[in-house]
Amino acid sequence: MPRTTAAANAAPLPAIIHAPFEHQPELRALMLFDEVPPGHMTFEVPDDSFAPHLQQGEFAVVDLSDHRPWDRELFLISFTSPRTRAGLSWRIVQMRGRKEFRRPEGGFTLQPEGGAVPAMCWTACFWIPPDDPAEYARRLHAGLIGTSNGPYTTDYASECLVGRIVGVFVPQVRDARAGGRRHG
Repeated sequence: MPRTTAAANAAPLPAIIHAPFEHQPELRALMLFDEVPPGHMTFEVPDDSFAPHLQQGEFAVVDLSDHRPWDRELFLISFTSPRTRAGLSWRIVQMRGRKEFRRPEGGFTLQPEGGAVPAMCWTACFWIPPDDPAEYARRLHAGLIGTSNGPYTTDYASECLVGRIVGVFVPQVRDARAGGRRHG
């Protein structure tokens, strides 16, 4: 009996439907929460630095148990600030990590040198830097570059990070799932 493969017996693929592209700004990279889960908190988004993921006036949902930095993930960070009464300030950041070399006396270097060991170097960006060098150069020339803080070791970044941002708090989602608000 001749051997056949599943591919030989497969039905023909349906034709691809060519539909025009439609921008859907309501699609999010973060989950929408209608309740704040235990072990989480909310933080009001102060500006559009992280749009379209987070927009001014929304409430980011922060997982308080997740302090370990991850490359390109959004976090809430705490740092000392003489401008506040409590002496602390909180900001939303995107963590950026890169491999460098840690000097024995402290600090990082890009090249290996005597006594330096490979280590992750973290930067807390107060905006989302573009990955494309040409786009970065264009923004730099136009004065559209944000600020960042660092470098941080992994351990120190973990101490400063309040938690990872895992979603957006939208209490109206609960009402919509229940068939909308009932009036009168």
